[in-house]
Amino acid sequence: MNSRGIHIGLDIGTSKVCAIAAEPDHEDILKVVGLSNSPSTGLRRGTIVDIEATAKAIRKALDEIESSAGIKAEEVTVGIAGEHIFSLNATGVIGIADSSKRSGEKELEITKEDIARVVESAKAVGLPNGRRIIHVIPQQYTVDDEKGLRKPPVGMTGRRLEAQVHLVTSATASTKNIISAVRNAGCEVKDFVLEPIASAQSVLTEEEKQIGVGLIDIGAGTTDAIVMSKFGVEHTVSLPFGGNQVTSDIAGILRITEEQADELKLMYGHCFIEKTAVDKVFDVKGVGGRQDRNLNESEFAMYIEARMDEILNMVKANLKENGMLKHLNSGLVFTGGGSKIPGLESLAERVFEMPVRLGNPIGFTDTTEMIDSPEYATATGLIAYAASCQPEGLKRLDRGALTQIFINIKDFFKHNF
Repeated sequence: MNSRGIHIGLDIGTSKVCAIAAEPDHEDILKVVGLSNSPSTGLRRGTIVDIEATAKAIRKALDEIESSAGIKAEEVTVGIAGEHIFSLNATGVIGIADSSKRSGEKELEITKEDIARVVESAKAVGLPNGRRIIHVIPQQYTVDDEKGLRKPPVGMTGRRLEAQVHLVTSATASTKNIISAVRNAGCEVKDFVLEPIASAQSVLTEEEKQIGVGLIDIGAGTTDAIVMSKFGVEHTVSLPFGGNQVTSDIAGILRITEEQADELKLMYGHCFIEKTAVDKVFDVKGVGGRQDRNLNESEFAMYIEARMDEILNMVKANLKENGMLKHLNSGLVFTGGGSKIPGLESLAERVFEMPVRLGNPIGFTDTTEMIDSPEYATATGLIAYAASCQPEGLKRLDRGALTQIFINIKDFFKHNF
């Protein structure tokens, strides 16, 4: 455990590693005491492909956290995403357990043990070799003909108990690689949290969760989404495309390096042509002695809008295919570094035909105001998760004991979703 009860969230992204440290103040509000970013080169589309490079990036981020917070980073709560993530909804059904003291009763009282059994029943889905369940998120329960029960129906009577749950699975190899990279950086993984779940905890309001909302996190290598209804998490997905595709397009069209393309995107980028001006011009430096050229804002936006429109439409297609659009009653919330491109809200409103807003972290104090940005939604959400799951009773990972990392987080989801 880190000293002073400080929680550290580690967002290992395709383009950068972000670490944030926070501690509860006297009013239990999380106070940010450290924030750092380091370039990441060891991932592709959210999945580690170079453990050594990833470990160096993690160590650099943690060094800055330790210096600013005055602690030794011993354990971190890590976000997990990437194209190896697969989620599904499942249903479990059991008969209510009988015992000698209630054998004569027609209806039997539901116990905590019955709840545990029906959730275990829902988990009994056939998974391919090399996959593990990392989250089991209860959605609703049914007792006999009484449907739509959001809370575990302990104490109710009945003969048949059903549970609908959302399961998140990951490739075991990918998870082991994250553990190895963190350990090589001199730290331990306290917990894994699916990144869109962490982001939702950080930026969504209780009203949005109750009405129904979607969150879309546009990262460098992946675009992650989560849909929530009054019953909790309905859908999660991690798609293998993101802001890097925009950068690659710019580099190819303008015949410049990706570093130059990314810099131009950050300085002059816009993804909604209607809100740009043809009279705003900037210079594009030629590569290899080639002549510099001038480019106006509207032409530049044309390149970016085309790719961002494609990305948003692919997300929309996924949500439509899974029957999720009907749950988005309060609209969409966008997070991640890719959501910071000007014009994103207007473009997304056109694509999805519903209200859109950017999601900044809420429930934190930060004197630097640096975390007040959609790009820190995941890292701050990881801290919120860690603070909700108090360290008492949490097991530390033993080397080789991967199963200990998939701890029971039912109470967290019960209280937060």
